[in-house]
Amino acid sequence: MSKRLRPGRHQLSRDEVRAHQRERIFEALEVEMSTKGYGDTSVADIVKSAGVSRQTFYEQFDSKQACFLASYERRQSAVVGAIFKTPLTDTPLVRFASLLGTYLDVMARQPEISLLYLSGINAAGPEAAAIRLKKQGQFVDGIAMVFDARTEQQLFACRTLVAAISALVINALVDDDPQALQTLHAPLVRVAARLMEVE
Repeated sequence: MSKRLRPGRHQLSRDEVRAHQRERIFEALEVEMSTKGYGDTSVADIVKSAGVSRQTFYEQFDSKQACFLASYERRQSAVVGAIFKTPLTDTPLVRFASLLGTYLDVMARQPEISLLYLSGINAAGPEAAAIRLKKQGQFVDGIAMVFDARTEQQLFACRTLVAAISALVINALVDDDPQALQTLHAPLVRVAARLMEVE
């Protein structure tokens, strides 16, 4: 977790201090919610873990839900950014295999936090579900780009593939078996080849 700033004078601007506090709040949220779940984590839990005041929290976020959604968007944007760094070279299936490997590695690195965002977001209400669909749509768009999917049938195949990946990853995380994530790679690549009709 990010270290607390020392009290008193320092060289950071007000914006830098706010950014540092925000990062600590996000980290505290992940620690608390990955242990207690969304519903059983309070703002008091988060501010205590982050080492900030309630006033500082509410200067940045209107509510626990707003904080969670901001943290979710931040985390998911980083995941999407990481997996789609795959160079647009080689065959579509090789590119897919590479980005899938990156995704599974990211999910296995911090399984409790991965599960929080993949599964726990359902507890944060309809607004959270809408954001999840938007992020999942970005993943679908990325897969469509990899396979140059254009027809409705091809796009449906991309959506099916993403839904299958998500469900299987959540199952492995719920079973508390991060190693099982890696065993998904080869079968999912084979499924992708059949769905997208490529080799």
